[in-house]
Amino acid sequence: MTIEYENTLRLLIITKLGDDDNAPYKVSDERISKWIEKREIELKKYKGILTENRIIYYSDFYDLKTIIFKNWEIFLPILKNKKRFEIFHNEIENFRNSVAHGRNLTLSQEYLLKGITSDLKNQITIYHNKNEMKDDFFIEIIRVTDNLGNTWNRSMPKPIPILRAGDNYELTIEANDPKDRKILYRLDSHLKIDMTQESNRFNFEITIDMVGKNVYILVMAETPESEYKNEDCMEINFTILPK
Repeated sequence: MTIEYENTLRLLIITKLGDDDNAPYKVSDERISKWIEKREIELKKYKGILTENRIIYYSDFYDLKTIIFKNWEIFLPILKNKKRFEIFHNEIENFRNSVAHGRNLTLSQEYLLKGITSDLKNQITIYHNKNEMKDDFFIEIIRVTDNLGNTWNRSMPKPIPILRAGDNYELTIEANDPKDRKILYRLDSHLKIDMTQESNRFNFEITIDMVGKNVYILVMAETPESEYKNEDCMEINFTILPK
């Protein structure tokens, strides 16, 4: 339940500090060693295949607050109020502990969890929009991930997966609208793919007519009920082999 908040915070940290093993997170060598150890365990567990290689995704929840606080001057323009962030973060930690010990959240706690997560996303989107000289009205695709462990966002090199006809493929789009309007997600390309849905997770089969060396899919998110055109898109590229 709290994973959306956690990963939004991790993505923010990556955007501002990077995702290398030696990124300036300002945590102890002991903590970094623990993260590397967890990644190695994951690597062995899945026989050499990692769905996520970035070290920050092997940090513990409390590490995230440490990183934010140790680098507060970098995150201040986004998060604004240190005490406010700490209070919200502590609430999420309490919810996380409750779920980990088998206790269900109350309806009001679920609403609060959703509200805190939306608030964090909005702070990030508003910061980006202001720094790009835009008004605070527009949707933003934060990242796209697939079932092979690939990630696309604005701050890192874009992978080019190699797929094969017959593969079952999954794409998940993470987007945020500052005004919290209903979002529709869409996939479109020259490959005869044209899918629009409310769910941000797409699952489809790679067919023989998609085979090609340089293949693209346009990933889109929009708010159809807004008074003005409000959409964002990201192009992702593939190589698709025959069976």
